[in-house]
Amino acid sequence: MNVEKVVHFVRQFVPLEESILESMLPILSQVELKKNEIWQAEGVMGTSMGFINKGIMRLYFTDDGEEFTQEFYAENEFASNFISYVKKQPSKTAIQALEPCELIVMQLDDLQNLYDEVPALDRFGRLYAEQMLIGMYDKMNAILGETPEQRYYKLLDSKPDIFSRVKQYYIAQYLGIRPESLSRIRKRHMESS
Repeated sequence: MNVEKVVHFVRQFVPLEESILESMLPILSQVELKKNEIWQAEGVMGTSMGFINKGIMRLYFTDDGEEFTQEFYAENEFASNFISYVKKQPSKTAIQALEPCELIVMQLDDLQNLYDEVPALDRFGRLYAEQMLIGMYDKMNAILGETPEQRYYKLLDSKPDIFSRVKQYYIAQYLGIRPESLSRIRKRHMESS
């Protein structure tokens, strides 16, 4: 099991001594997903969190048979239906592998217990949650106050490789626009470059 990337990620937030790493290892497992495989399904309680070593995933929900992509997760990011876990309710979202993926997975109950035992990991959890909250706030403001073209350029800046790795209609869903509108925006971008 390759845990180097997740250890490096955690160390960006808090110091991680060998003794802490040793206490983490028993709760970690490796999961491999095939392209298009659903890792966490809608209607099921979220119980685990996965750090993506390799691949890209999307978080989405379905309404009246239509899918809406809320987020993309790629290498060196965590994916989880954490809100389902916290609310103790079946998840309203699903997480799907868009490429073959390799995850380092931990059960959220185990992680919560580790937070109680290891203050540095509890601090990591808080700091990471703050970062996620800021990201959600920024995305909400973008949807409410920015044009689709501005949202496109933000995505291009933050995750430039996504356009070569993800189907265009998923990107259009994420941006809140129709695929045709995304094609026009991309064409204008190519012409101006």
